[in-house]
Amino acid sequence: MPDLFIPELSIPELSIPELWLVFAAFFTSTMTAVFGIGGGVMLIGLMPGAIPATAIIPVHGLVQLSSNVSRAWFGRRFIRWDYLKRFLPGAIVGTVLASQFVLSINMDYIPLVLGLFLLIITWAPIPSLQHLPARFFSFGIIHSLMSTLGGAAGPLLAAFLSREGFNRDTLVATFAAFMSTSHLLKVSAFTALGFDFMAWLPLMLLMSISVILGSWFGTRIRPVIPEINFKTIFRWIITLLALRMMVLSLLEIF
Repeated sequence: MPDLFIPELSIPELSIPELWLVFAAFFTSTMTAVFGIGGGVMLIGLMPGAIPATAIIPVHGLVQLSSNVSRAWFGRRFIRWDYLKRFLPGAIVGTVLASQFVLSINMDYIPLVLGLFLLIITWAPIPSLQHLPARFFSFGIIHSLMSTLGGAAGPLLAAFLSREGFNRDTLVATFAAFMSTSHLLKVSAFTALGFDFMAWLPLMLLMSISVILGSWFGTRIRPVIPEINFKTIFRWIITLLALRMMVLSLLEIF
């Protein structure tokens, strides 16, 4: 009797910091599914030091695409599609504009720039953008510019949508749909600019599985989690992560 051929299963070899990102991806995705904000910003704050600066924004974008698509799917009956249709054209314009500047950025300074960006969007008062002409189109341009260049502009979007008077289920699902659009456009832009996503496939695959599980788990437990004031805790967590990013960047530079 001939021997049976059993293919060998190859398990991706990841470093300890990369394995930590896989675990963190589940936690941050769960947090966003419950509270509607914070996971993407927290995750990008953990990435410097674990992967090279040049890979942070594109890898984060693809993982967050998985997270937001899954969360939007789980809450699809709550999505305000009419708002998304008005946001999409502006998001396309913003991504195209941002892609013209990405290659001119010195990648050694990415963690430093990201840290400053996170501090600004966390603590600076966000002006009301509700009175912009064609506000969803205009906001789509602003948000996609910041997302593509800065990596994480979720708090800006959350502040914008929170003024629409949505309940938590509608806010979380609509936020996820908007962010799915933004991250898809960002990943497309980095692909067109020549970023090698395949080199990061094992890490992105495991992180994507992790964030999808986090989205499912967070969606399941959201109805039983009270709507606590998460903003203050979130701000201080992001501040510590931003300072960590900036210190790591300065140590690398000097």
